[in-house]
Amino acid sequence: MADKKVKLKSGKEVILLEMSVDDIDVCQDTTSIIFDKDGNQVLKGINAARTMWLRKGVKKADDKFIKSLSEEEKNELSLLVREHQSLGE
Repeated sequence: MADKKVKLKSGKEVILLEMSVDDIDVCQDTTSIIFDKDGNQVLKGINAARTMWLRKGVKKADDKFIKSLSEEEKNELSLLVREHQSLGE
């Protein structure tokens, strides 16, 4: 797998990076499911996980770049990053 240039629906162009297996594991392990006292499921760490996928999987994804993205762009891009990381799963 090589780095890949993609265009978001908004027109912004980015380069997706090949991530190490360790980086993929860290990103996947950032989100956790906890149960409250009533047994309801609560997802914890969703935003941190999305930011981590962007930082590790997008070239030059510094604070300035990430803050320039809309919520829709962040969601679209984090999905593209995850799809770009193929581990044969």
